[in-house]
Formats: sequence, structure tokens, C-alpha cells
Amino acid sequence: MLVKIEKINDSQIKIILNQADLKHRDIKISELAYGSKKAQELFRDMMETAFEEYGFNADNVPLMIEAVPLSVDSIMIIVTKVDSPDEIDKKLNAFRPKVNSRTFKKKSTVAEEEETDPQSITIYSFNKLDDVIDVSIRLYPLYCGVNSLYKDLESQKYFLVLHKNYFRNTNPTEIESILSEYGNKHVSSPLSEGFLAEHGELMIQDKAIEVLKKHLA
Repeated sequence: MLVKIEKINDSQIKIILNQADLKHRDIKISELAYGSKKAQELFRDMMETAFEEYGFNADNVPLMIEAVPLSVDSIMIIVTKVDSPDEIDKKLNAFRPKVNSRTFKKKSTVAEEEETDPQSITIYSFNKLDDVIDVSIRLYPLYCGVNSLYKDLESQKYFLVLHKNYFRNTNPTEIESILSEYGNKHVSSPLSEGFLAEHGELMIQDKAIEVLKKHLA
């Protein structure tokens, strides 16, 4: 099993998942939050490994599961055994994740649609801003949706985050083909965007493709 599991204490374990782990299982990171069959099988295998390696028995015990982005391509999952389901509510009410408020001023309709369509986020990185501009020029006639541009301060790469495309006649494969000509795809989920929002620099919010095409081309 590729997944890295560490025991924190008798009631808590830490699991590190990266893009290679998910690719090995043919699982998208968004499936973890929406409980697909493959995600459930992965979680079951992780719990079996935790029991075999650390004696962490989660059978018939209420669990609280928290996912924390470590990078654009990896997440940390904390699994905690609690005494009762009520304790989970108390812990969640006390939990306040750090989020860059500038980035999450999206329309509520966008957030609601993503709850029902977890595959609606696409994230690509680019080495040069010129590449992002070229991509924006080509995507402009094909794509209409909320999209933002971030710069990762550590790698100095540019990350384009595209949400649902409202041009229904556009073939998603065509969008991906253009993006892949210039950049590299990353684990695409709200968690990944959350990491960029907290650790990166927001360069253009919500209308990156439109701004780059019209003003920088």
C-alpha cells in the first residue's frame, strides 16, 4: 500500500495521500469527500493497515475525519476516534480553518453546484505567465465560468483554477487538450484551491481568462 499512515496517539492517526496514491487507485481527490465506492474501499484498506501496523481499531466506533491540504497535490487526513457522535459536532463547531477571505467571495450558486458536482474544478500549473496568457486567448471562445489565477510563492509557478464551464457545447476534452499543451494538471478539488488561497498569491480573482485575454494579450 502506497499510502503513508502514522499513529498520533491511541485515538488518532494521520494519513498522507498524494497524487500518486490516488492515481494508483484511480481515485479523484473529490471522491474522498463524496464517498464513492472506490474511496470507501481505500478508506477500508487504510483502516486495516492502521490496525495491522498500530493496533488502531476503528470498528463500531464513531470517527471524525478531517482533511487538510499540504500542497496542491497532497492532503493529510486526520482520523479521530470519539466517544459519541455528539462529540463530533462539538469538535466541528470549534474547528475554524484558516481561509483567505479574498478568494472565497464566489457566488453562492457556484458553491452549491460544486457540492453536487465535485468534478467541476480543474487546476493546471504553468512555468511562465506568457503561457497562461496564450492559454487564455485560446480558451476565451470556449470557456465561460469562474476562474482564478494564483502564483505559488515557493515554486514561482502560476496556477489557473477553472470552475464549471457554462458553455455547454464545448467539449471538455478540447479544454483539457489546450491546457495540457502549456501546463501540467494537478489534483483538482476545493482542498487544492484552498491550499493555493492560503499559501499562494491571488493574482486575478474569478475572471482570470477574460482579464488576461483582453488586457495582456
